Amino acid sequence: MSLSTTMDPSSDTEDNWIAVVQGPPDTLAGYTLVLDAMGITWQEKDHSLLVPETEAELARHHIRAYREENRDWPPPPAWTNSQTEQIPTPPTLFMMGLLALFYQLTGPWETASRWFSAGAIDSVAILRHGQWWRLFTAMTLHANANHLLGNVLIGGFLVHLLCRTIGYGTAWLLVLLTGGLANYVNIVLRAQEHHAVGFSTAVFAAIGIFSGMRLPDGKRSSIQILIALGAGAGLLAFLGSEGRQTDLGAHLFGFACGIPVGLFTRLSGLAEKGVRRSLQRILLILALLLVITCWRLALHGGRLW
Repeated sequence: MSLSTTMDPSSDTEDNWIAVVQGPPDTLAGYTLVLDAMGITWQEKDHSLLVPETEAELARHHIRAYREENRDWPPPPAWTNSQTEQIPTPPTLFMMGLLALFYQLTGPWETASRWFSAGAIDSVAILRHGQWWRLFTAMTLHANANHLLGNVLIGGFLVHLLCRTIGYGTAWLLVLLTGGLANYVNIVLRAQEHHAVGFSTAVFAAIGIFSGMRLPDGKRSSIQILIALGAGAGLLAFLGSEGRQTDLGAHLFGFACGIPVGLFTRLSGLAEKGVRRSLQRILLILALLLVITCWRLALHGGRLW
């Protein structure tokens, strides 16, 4: 611990001492450490630091250098924006409630059901007849109550976390678009006819987006990359590979498609717009309009009206 070299002004003539800086005591305390480090004698008087006239220029030089080096220090904490501008509360219960209410309308999966015959994933109808809207309508259908419950509880939790991270409008639109893309990739890469329903593809898209947001930006090591991908793959294995009727391909491609989307979300700065309430409302409306439009096409033979 260095000792102050404050001197009694009465011990020398005041004319031999030059004031080199003024300020409040806490500011001057920082400057005294600089002067001590440089071996410059100083004394404090009337909120000023005084040094011998012969060392005044040297003292000013070191104080200027100290100010320059510490101009932007300390940096603002990374969480400043999240403290001052909170991401709006996601309407997760509302959205999951819509899924549950829609199940009350459609009922469980039956071959004769109008909803399932028009809206379920059907690889032949999509690839040969261009019924692309099934890629999205299928995510709103569920085979039975247990299927719905699992997606609402687990899916709701994961999507809610994503909404809290990047904004609810951004999250829901990206989850639906990525889920639709994953459904398409899944049927393209299958050699046989395929039928499927369920929101779980979108849930694993959310997991993939989370993992993609943790991928490198030039500052992360290969170990961190493996941790991010391993965490997502672990969730995929834990949540998405059990059950005789589990569509593992849809889960896998939901996760895989979500990774580049998550990386783009972070690198593009899209995640930082989660605090913009008006933008999040617009994006959520677009997400809902996407689903509504797809169902209009499904129920009207490819026509909106």
